[in-house]
Amino acid sequence: MSKLSTVFLLPIILLQLFVQQAMADDLMEINTTKTTPLFDGRCKNIEWSAATKIILPSENSLYLMHDKDSLYICAKGKEDDYAVIDILIEDVKTGHLHKLHASAQLGERIYNGKNWSEPDRWNLRDWSGFWVPYAGRVESEDGLRPKFLKGSHREMQILRKKFSGDDWNMMIIVNGISFPDKAIDTDKSTWRTFSFSDQSSL
Repeated sequence: MSKLSTVFLLPIILLQLFVQQAMADDLMEINTTKTTPLFDGRCKNIEWSAATKIILPSENSLYLMHDKDSLYICAKGKEDDYAVIDILIEDVKTGHLHKLHASAQLGERIYNGKNWSEPDRWNLRDWSGFWVPYAGRVESEDGLRPKFLKGSHREMQILRKKFSGDDWNMMIIVNGISFPDKAIDTDKSTWRTFSFSDQSSL
């Protein structure tokens, strides 16, 4: 190989290495678990100890782990919060974006590139979650209003067959705080790739 060819090839090789490293750095690995968590509104239990943990602002945090069949997610907020969570996942087969929501209700919306669909509440397909528990009614100026239990955490289970591949492009919102920071719900390029780690130990 001539010196001239080397001069031209070296920047290309360095650029390829830079891109590969950037892609590797952008991957967030999700830890495996051998224990299926009980959906009891608690992230701190020992069953979540194996999870990948993400610390968010304002005392919010996320726990993610998986087995060969499911992705498990738990969102924790302040003790006086209701811990509302939205999981946004790209379906690479259709190109649509799915938003799975858990608060006082569970529901799913789909973005087709132009508009979000109306919420499909309680008609869950290949996923489930722990919603904000109902805690009776309280008097208000407008009469009796529903009361919900504060301090409970939001847990979700998504069957891996719902979306293809071992790497999922996702955005997660907990109590209005997004991960990744500054991610946009309709722009998948601003999201983060989550990778299911080695399952050989499962």
